[in-house]
Amino acid sequence: MSLIRADGVNFSYFGSLEPVFTNLNFTIDSSWRTGLIGANGSGKTTLFKILCGEEKCGGKIVSNVRFVRFPFDADPYESVGDIAARCGEAWRLARELSLLGLGKDIRYRPLCTLSGGERTKVMLAVLFCTDGLPLIDEPTDSLDMRGRERLAEYLKGKRGYIVASHDRAFLDRCTDHTLALSDGGAEVVAGSYRVWQEENEHRIAAAREKKRSLENEAERMTAAAQRTARWAARAEQAKYGVQKSGLKADKGFVSASAARVMKRAKISADRKIAAAEHARQLAAMLPQEETIAFSPQICRKQCIFELSDAEIKAGDAVILRGVSLRVMRGERLAVVGENGCGKSTLLKFIAESLQGEEVSYVSQQCEDVCGTPAQYAAAWGIDEPSFKSMLAKLGFGRTDWDKDMSLLSTGQRKKAALARSLLTKARLYLWDEPFNYLDIPAREMIEDAIIASSPTMVFVEHDAAFVSRAATRIFQI
Repeated sequence: MSLIRADGVNFSYFGSLEPVFTNLNFTIDSSWRTGLIGANGSGKTTLFKILCGEEKCGGKIVSNVRFVRFPFDADPYESVGDIAARCGEAWRLARELSLLGLGKDIRYRPLCTLSGGERTKVMLAVLFCTDGLPLIDEPTDSLDMRGRERLAEYLKGKRGYIVASHDRAFLDRCTDHTLALSDGGAEVVAGSYRVWQEENEHRIAAAREKKRSLENEAERMTAAAQRTARWAARAEQAKYGVQKSGLKADKGFVSASAARVMKRAKISADRKIAAAEHARQLAAMLPQEETIAFSPQICRKQCIFELSDAEIKAGDAVILRGVSLRVMRGERLAVVGENGCGKSTLLKFIAESLQGEEVSYVSQQCEDVCGTPAQYAAAWGIDEPSFKSMLAKLGFGRTDWDKDMSLLSTGQRKKAALARSLLTKARLYLWDEPFNYLDIPAREMIEDAIIASSPTMVFVEHDAAFVSRAATRIFQI
């Protein structure tokens, strides 16, 4: 057992106005299977770089552990075996490749000839042949649902690593502790993502109840202050009135009495106003409940799209044969299958077939996301204030608003593409792996919007938690 401790860690990238970490503190054990979670930009990859000594920080990282990181740089033309030979014995690599479902022959292939999923598995096999604590950064992005399940089982058989991922089902399968990064700080929970989520939901519920209580208190104190002010006003007016007997009041006595009442009333009113303002300030500091919504177009057709025994090509190559598919209004169809089976080709075919028929398509790579967010919104005819509000709710940083989106992370570009789609009035939404690189808070917010708005959708996604919750039907290729 060896402890890894962050003690007052501070870090900012050169030229950035916002720090990544401010007085970051946590302690974890190197024997734990630790899941690292946090929103896009919360510093997960940065933390890995700091632990590996690739970035210098303020404060201290206290540990006698050596760290190794995935993904690592490698010559794309070097063979898998040559890469592994620098890290350990050949038998260890053969064992790890076998556990990941890869044959021994893959050792003789150059890295550049491997698929994305094969390359991920090979790099992980090499990583676990290397002496050091593995830091695994987003290993599931190139894997289909079956590949993610196998990788989770593989990691579950290991002892001691930190894995950063946004795939909730994957984290629940292979982690026993959670390190959550938020607002420059950290929280450690004994348990998988589901355990952390339950504790977080309890905190949010308690914060919302406290917020309601403070807002009610502010209203009560404001009303009380207004009543006290009215009492003071009546006391002031009394010195100009007459007694019940009809005689004029002793103005000196009444004025003195009224002054005392007014003084006490003013002090009481000031206290109540101050208490109300304090309650409002406390309520404003508590988390706000953010929600988003689709803008689907009303459609009277029951059947939105239909294929019968169709042949689908990519260029001159036939990718799918004998495809029969019907998409009904209000249906959320999840297209699932192994990598390379033609899921993206099917979505592109549907998008091209329905050109001009109110279809909103989000591609897998978001290659059409460019320009500043304002320019991107204008190009798609999206109202800028609505677009900016949607991006803010999805966790798009304020400092990113004036940047060209080609310079932003893939996760931020994906948020822009999804915000554009969410604000488009469409009859059919076609989303190709919308959650790739997207953080968990944004995933869950979009899930809630889908459930609440019931748009007609066809989507490809390997996030098992999303498919389970959002899909009304599954189409297997």
